[in-house]
Amino acid sequence: MTLREERSPGDYRFLGVTLEKNGDLIFEGQDLGQGVRDAFGCAEYEWRWAVKAPDVDVLRNALGRRGNVLDLLKKRFSGANAAALRGFLEEHEVPFESWSRIGD
Repeated sequence: MTLREERSPGDYRFLGVTLEKNGDLIFEGQDLGQGVRDAFGCAEYEWRWAVKAPDVDVLRNALGRRGNVLDLLKKRFSGANAAALRGFLEEHEVPFESWSRIGD
């Protein structure tokens, strides 16, 4: 599911989330363009966060509702709100593994 996909002259931002068959929740993102260059000195930043299956309920509880975790995420973190997702995970102590790469 796509939470964010924005294009503007010289910039692109994407954040998607997938619920894997094993129950893990995988977030994948990519930012390209001048905004990344201004922040990091290169034009590409990509990342991946994984909330392991046993911790998906921690996230669901942090969202404060029962229901499909993908629907809850889409409602709260779509579009520009996607930028707040990592801070939310950290604030609510949702365990997640993180990988990122900066470079052209």
